[in-house]
Amino acid sequence: MRRNFTLPELEVMLNGLEEGAIHDLPRGDYERLIGENDVAVGRLRNFARGHNCVASFADGTIAFRKRLAAREASRE
Repeated sequence: MRRNFTLPELEVMLNGLEEGAIHDLPRGDYERLIGENDVAVGRLRNFARGHNCVASFADGTIAFRKRLAAREASRE
């Protein structure tokens, strides 16, 4: 059995993701770290946004995908 994953460890993992990369968080860790009440989804969205990610529910996991940086159009 794996030890409990902590919120600071998740923050480091998300901050270190490359653009477009995905980190899957097991559902049990999500429920323990974020919660299961009526505000948990909003908390998850804010947490993901704060780390420049989008969170999606998948089979047994929460998938965090790092957003792509906006590219500035060249002006010629």
